[in-house]
Amino acid sequence: MEYDNLEFKIPKQCNDYAECSEFVTYSIKEIMQHAIDSEQNQIVINTNLKFGLPMENINKIAGPIIEAWAFETVTQGI
Repeated sequence: MEYDNLEFKIPKQCNDYAECSEFVTYSIKEIMQHAIDSEQNQIVINTNLKFGLPMENINKIAGPIIEAWAFETVTQGI
């Protein structure tokens, strides 16, 4: 198999891409603003660790938690 002989699918942009993109961007912005305005944008994690969590590794824990919060917030906003 040679590279020159491969068939590639070339993505085609929909005619209404700009309109759909604007709608999605606006919708997500509104959902997130509602979460902020209603003070539902805080994630409280209580642990029994005396010295807390090490800040150099907090992204390994916080990333999945924030992703889950965002998913719940967006799906509840729909």
